[in-house]
Formats: sequence, C-alpha cells, structure tokens
Amino acid sequence: MKNQSFHQRKIRIQETPKLDFEQLRTRTVNALNKLGQQKFSPEPGGYALENWIKGVDVLLDEFEEKVGAARLTPEYLASRHGLKDRLSKPVSTSSIDEESARLRASLIEIDGEVEAERVQTGSKILGLKAEQARCAADLEKERRQTADSLEIPNTNSFFSRLLGRSRAPAKDPESRISELGMRLASLTNELLVQQQLLKKIDLRSPESQFAEDWKKLDSIQTRLNELETERLDKVQLVKERVELTGSIADAISMIT
Repeated sequence: MKNQSFHQRKIRIQETPKLDFEQLRTRTVNALNKLGQQKFSPEPGGYALENWIKGVDVLLDEFEEKVGAARLTPEYLASRHGLKDRLSKPVSTSSIDEESARLRASLIEIDGEVEAERVQTGSKILGLKAEQARCAADLEKERRQTADSLEIPNTNSFFSRLLGRSRAPAKDPESRISELGMRLASLTNELLVQQQLLKKIDLRSPESQFAEDWKKLDSIQTRLNELETERLDKVQLVKERVELTGSIADAISMIT
C-alpha cells in the first residue's frame, strides 16, 4: 500500500511541470527558515518535535525528488543526515531545574513570613474588636447605673452613721465613666492602626514593612518565568533547530 502511494506520488510529480530551480530553491530555503523558528505546543498531544522532523523530511524529500540526486552536494547530504542524530541526543535541564527549585523555596519562605504577619495582625484586630465591644458595654452600663443612682435617695440613716455603719463611698462614677471613655478611644485608635497595617500588607504598599520582600518576590517570579522559558526552549531544542535548518538552507543555497 505504501509502495503504491509513493508510486502514485512520483507519477504526479513527473506529470507536474518542472519548477524553475531558482524558485524551488528559494521556496525551500524560506520554508526551512520558518520551520527553524516554529514553536511547539506545550499541551500533551500537541505539535511536537516528532511532528516537526516529519515536516522537515517531507519538505526535503520533495526538494530532492524535484532537483535530482545528481545535483545534491556532499555538504547538503551531511547536513540532512546529521539532523536526526543531533536532535536525538538527550537534553539535560538539571541546572535550570535546580535553580528553579531554590527560587521556589525562597518564594515559599517569604510568602510564609508575610502570611504569618497577616495572620498575627488579623488576630490582633479580632482581639481589639472584642475588647472594644466589652469596653463599650461597660461604659453604657456605668452610665445607666449613674443615671439610676441619681434617682435613689441616700439610705445612710442618721443612726447608721452614728453607729459607724455607713458604707464606704464608692468610686466616683464620673471618674469611672471617664476612664472607660478614654480606654474605648484608645482601643478604637489602636484598632484603626492595625487595620491600616493589614491593608498595607495586602495592597503591597511601599510603606509596608514587607516592601522589600514584595520586590524580592516579584524579582523571583520574573526569574522563574525566564527559567521556564529557557527550559521550554531547551526541551524543544530551539537553538539546535535554528542552527540545523540554517545549515541545510545554506547548503541548498550553494547548490547550482
């Protein structure tokens, strides 16, 4: 079946009007240059190295059939035969992977420090809110008791005072109310400070104590993206494919 298909294709080529050699050479060189710059799909099952090699083989098979074996130079044949050998060599990404691992560890460490501070500040805010609520309740209670006491007559009778049974005077209600009011204001201010600190952390504000850490995190992420691109290019043999297609294109350009 394959022989029949090849035979039919050969017949069609023979029936096709012979292309001008200059046009054929130019078209093949341009196609090789495009193939050299071609990107692979990162998705599983997508366009990969195997597909690329098949595409180059089809292009060069067609060129050789139309040009004829007699015109093929040793330089061209050496370039083509070395294509698969060079691309079949194993690719090592160990240095890239090691650097990426170190950077990710740093990323996790810094993220952990920032998250710990975020949790600690959030806990302070919750504690301040709870204390603020208690203080506000105590203040309201003290105000009600003070108002009620003004309506109740003094029960310390003459005889009780005479017998030395008078109750010790309670702390001045106004003083207690003043203390609670000051404490409530202090809690409100401290709560506002902690909320602002938390906001600065989340917004990556330059005023944040983690400003330098945010810069470092951004720098690490940028480098990780660069390493990922380097790794992908290395796995996809980008440099090698450019050089190989360029070598074959140069050899074809020299054919007369």
